[in-house]
Amino acid sequence: MSRRRDEQPGATPRRFPPRPDDGLPLLGSLPAFAGDQLGYPVRATRKYGDIVDMNLAGWRTWLVSDMDALEQILVRDHTKFIKTPLIWRQITAVFGQGLLSSDGDLWQHQRRLAAPHFTPRRVQDYDALIVSLARKAVDRWQDDTTFDVHPHMMNLMFRIVTSTMFDADAESEVEIMERALSLLLEEMAHRFRRPVLIPDWVPLPSNRRYLKAIAEIDGVVNRLIRERRQNGIEGRTDYLSSLMASQDANGQPLPDKQIRDEAVTVLLAGHETTALAMTWALYLLARHPDIQAEVTAEIASVLGERDASSADVPELKLTQAVVMETMRLYPPGWMFGREATEDCEIKGYHCPKGTQILIAPWVLHRDPRYYETPDAFRPERWLDGLAQRLPRYAFLPFGGGPRICIGNSLAMLETTLSLATILQSGAIEWRGDRPVEPYPSATLIPQGGVHVAFRREKARHAGP
Repeated sequence: MSRRRDEQPGATPRRFPPRPDDGLPLLGSLPAFAGDQLGYPVRATRKYGDIVDMNLAGWRTWLVSDMDALEQILVRDHTKFIKTPLIWRQITAVFGQGLLSSDGDLWQHQRRLAAPHFTPRRVQDYDALIVSLARKAVDRWQDDTTFDVHPHMMNLMFRIVTSTMFDADAESEVEIMERALSLLLEEMAHRFRRPVLIPDWVPLPSNRRYLKAIAEIDGVVNRLIRERRQNGIEGRTDYLSSLMASQDANGQPLPDKQIRDEAVTVLLAGHETTALAMTWALYLLARHPDIQAEVTAEIASVLGERDASSADVPELKLTQAVVMETMRLYPPGWMFGREATEDCEIKGYHCPKGTQILIAPWVLHRDPRYYETPDAFRPERWLDGLAQRLPRYAFLPFGGGPRICIGNSLAMLETTLSLATILQSGAIEWRGDRPVEPYPSATLIPQGGVHVAFRREKARHAGP
């Protein structure tokens, strides 16, 4: 391997991971990567190994799939790695310094503030509200009429997060949020593909759309905060009220900007990812009616005619397996990153300060070393203890280490109960004319939508 530019003449040669041979002058592997963001990492990993050193337009970037290296980056040496500026520098106006994007002492303080609202015991109390909202959503669907289920899941999960986390009825805000979020996600997808930072103030049409979408989202959040101030927070225990009653690390009330950043983080990250998990689950079940029939039979056996509750979740084993398998095939957070804050060594390779680390659940979840027939939809693979047998970082739908998604327990409860409620009411039929392809933005968006029909008469409490 030839000497890299950061080696000093006469120094002992440092070992670096293999680098793809498809690089172009200046741009390196960026055109190949940007042109196929899902396929390229899979091919690169299988050709070059579990640590691949890429040049992305001058950014030294490692694609890491090695289990021990992931343990080091995410756990053992996690303080040496921060959230990746290569990604977050493009969207700082969206999340600000919220829990998802902050680092260091600020992140630790925010995590402590948020943690009590996301414990498994706490989220179980939301079960009746989740089921009620899911029931109202499915009751609005017209029987045997083709529709795109994705916006319906976005709508449902937005209502759930505003009701559970903010104790607010956001009926008047849903349309604004859906429109703004759609524009925001489209622009974020473009930003993730470009290596050059274009400031938000540059008067490009895309920047204007991006800032307008953020302003509309901020308007919703600020109205919720303003209404809460007017009505008072005494005796309220929801997340927004807790933020407004909290203090920063210096013992001062949280500034409105910090409350806004935390609220937007929960609103966006907390509903879009679960909405996508639900959308892809319904897509996969519609494409596999035999599996859907088995899930429906389980739901009928466990629930009968009554509504689901958190106490039923352990018995809805196949329903949960569908959720797990969906997140394996279509992890909403398909790739996430870190940046090395100091020189270090990973698996015998020299990792210079500033190295961008990319971790791709999309790649890990399709590794045939861990999953038999990895491209197939097989929920039953999770019914015999697979989760306990897998290496710790072979399944990362919620990330890993101290920065694992704080809302993972709520997400699993939401998806399992919502899926059970929908299939208790009827059957999802596939009405598309071709398989749906995922579009890699910050999350995996179904290109062109997921067109299905809902048939109440086919599956109402259908059992064996």
